[in-house]
Amino acid sequence: MNYNIQSITDTKKSFPKNTRFVFEDFLIACPFSLEYLRQVSRKREVMQWRQLGMVWLAIENMHLSKAGKFFDKDHSTVIHALKVVRQANNGFDYILKEKIDKIMNCIDLSVPYSNDSSENEKNSLIYLERLIKKKLAAEGMLCV
Repeated sequence: MNYNIQSITDTKKSFPKNTRFVFEDFLIACPFSLEYLRQVSRKREVMQWRQLGMVWLAIENMHLSKAGKFFDKDHSTVIHALKVVRQANNGFDYILKEKIDKIMNCIDLSVPYSNDSSENEKNSLIYLERLIKKKLAAEGMLCV
């Protein structure tokens, strides 16, 4: 049990400080539906998104066995996913790191300011789109 907590802590530390871990952010970024991620598949693309989902749930304080069960896997798969994501954040797997960055972009809801009003308008629309996606994901209405 102590190893599991340390694994989660180490993985969380591999992300930028003050990162919010909300499962809805994962759902917005993931190109697959939860039903599809729960299916048996060893395709790298699907497997990596499933691993990220398990990690997000584990870091969000879901027990490892429940995070695994959510994706029809066991706790040891979640521990492996934590390790893989930690390694990706340290530069080991650039393909998985791109997926992590995609989720991180969903988390970042700040709107950069510019002296150009058309740029500010564009940034505001991007911000509004992200808020709408978050709202739809939270209500379970987002179709991916």
